[in-house]
Amino acid sequence: MFFRSSPSLKRERGATTARVSVTTVLLVCAVAAYGDSPSPTDRYEAALRAQIRRLPPVEHDFVAGAAYAGHYRLDRLVSFSNDRGRVFAAFHLPGAVTKLFRDPAPLVLSLEGSPHVWSLHRRNAGTLDRDFSMITLTCYAPDEPGAFNRYSLSSDGSNVMVAGAQMYGHVSTQQSIAASQGEQSVRITWRIEANRWERRAIELAALDDFATRAPNAWSEYLLPVLRRLGAARPAGDVYRVFDTIAADPSVVTAIGPLVARLGSDDPAARDAATAALRAMGPSAILACLRIDTDVLSPEQATRLAGLYATDGWVHLSDVEGARRDPAFLTSCLEDSDPAVRRAAANLLAPLRAAKMMR
Repeated sequence: MFFRSSPSLKRERGATTARVSVTTVLLVCAVAAYGDSPSPTDRYEAALRAQIRRLPPVEHDFVAGAAYAGHYRLDRLVSFSNDRGRVFAAFHLPGAVTKLFRDPAPLVLSLEGSPHVWSLHRRNAGTLDRDFSMITLTCYAPDEPGAFNRYSLSSDGSNVMVAGAQMYGHVSTQQSIAASQGEQSVRITWRIEANRWERRAIELAALDDFATRAPNAWSEYLLPVLRRLGAARPAGDVYRVFDTIAADPSVVTAIGPLVARLGSDDPAARDAATAALRAMGPSAILACLRIDTDVLSPEQATRLAGLYATDGWVHLSDVEGARRDPAFLTSCLEDSDPAVRRAAANLLAPLRAAKMMR
């Protein structure tokens, strides 16, 4: 059976068709707009490029045309360790990064938790091994209020150098500090306003000897550089200070068999388990720290203590004091773990409020 449409019904259908057409157009526009919206990676790069435009001419020209390598956690790019007075920085760059290198051109990248510009630069280490490269990680922080606003770490796996410098002002009044570890010793040079820009140098058996030989230069100048680069912010210290941060349950499950093997009768099995825990990074150290020590054997406890002690270059001597130390807490505002950043901000807030009230 067929029905003839009335004029009113035709008008209603026409209006419905118009509404559908308008809705369709709006949906198409919305999809197009969504498709054109920047991805998280694009947003990171856009922020990075904006910062690059603010750099002084020399630094700007070096990185302005560099390829963007992506957004990473610092521990995914480099790890820090120490052994019997020597310090090490091991770069383990993802394949997605290394394939972008076009030596000698640098790469630029953004780091989780950091608002600054970071670059990677690779060059031959000067050995007969053509694959043995010296890699330099540099942080450009134009808004940094401290003594330095450019920080760098260079390492070929054995030799290592860190440096802090100023990017602005006349070269004669730019402060700087650099620490270089060779095969036998560590050489530290510095030139700061407090010493009327007089260049000073010292040769040491180990990096941490500088804290006793030149305590002010250590705490006010070199230590902030090491913290910015991550070498003086080891996970074991960070998660002891912020002891309310819980471990990831999946990581707790993953480390269980490894911690069990730390008590093995086989030394090789114990060494392999230690290496595996170290390779898992900060999340594994956090999970290990949250283990009830009463359930650990003496061998397991000793192994874990060794893992914490050899992670990073410099360790806190006073965990409780660090919770009231603005310099340490401020450095944690750039930690890769958002839980650390939140915890540091919470502890900093009353300290800053008290300072403003004085």
